[in-house]
Amino acid sequence: MITTILRSGTTSCGYFLKKIYYTLNFASMLRKLYLLRHAQAVTGSLSIPDEQRALTPDGEAVSKHVGEFLKQKNSNINLILSSPALRTKQTSLLIAKQLTPEPEIQFERSIYNGDVPALLKLLTRLPDTITEAMLTGHYPAVVDLHNYLASNNRIRAMNTGELIALRFDTTWQQLSAGTATFEYAFHPHEP
Repeated sequence: MITTILRSGTTSCGYFLKKIYYTLNFASMLRKLYLLRHAQAVTGSLSIPDEQRALTPDGEAVSKHVGEFLKQKNSNINLILSSPALRTKQTSLLIAKQLTPEPEIQFERSIYNGDVPALLKLLTRLPDTITEAMLTGHYPAVVDLHNYLASNNRIRAMNTGELIALRFDTTWQQLSAGTATFEYAFHPHEP
C-alpha cells in the first residue's frame, strides 16, 4: 500500500509520505561548515577606514591557494556567507572563482562585528538543501564560533587565510554548542 502511494503520488497521503521522506533525507545528511579568516590585508591607517582595507598581493595569492585546496578536496560549497568588509569580499570572491560550480556569495553585515550569537543566527537560518557552507569572517569571532561548535577541538587563534572544516549531522536549525566535529585545518602559509 505505501509503495503504491509513493509511486503514484496522487493522494494527499502519498504527498505527505514523500514530504516526510524528503525531510528525513535532508535531516540525516552530513553537512560541512568551513570557517575562514580573511586573507592578509593592508595595514589600517587614519586614511583608510577599517572596512575598506584591501588584500595585499600575498593575501590575494593565499585566497587563490585556499580555493585550489578546496577544489582538490572536492568541496561542494553551496554558499559563502561573508562580511561586507573589502578584505573579506575579496577573499570570498577569489576562492569562489576557483570552485566548480561557483558558489553563491551573500554579504552579511552581522559578520563584520559579529559574535557567536549573531553568526549562529545566520547559520541556523540556512535551508537544509545547503550541504556545505563557508563563513568568511574576522578574528576573534571565527575562533569563538569554532570553539562553540566543535566538540573535539579548541583553538586560540587563526592566522589570516586559515581555513577550518567542521562536520555535523544535524540540520542547520539544530546547530548548537558541541554539535560539530573538527575535521581539518588548512594553513596556506605552510609549505
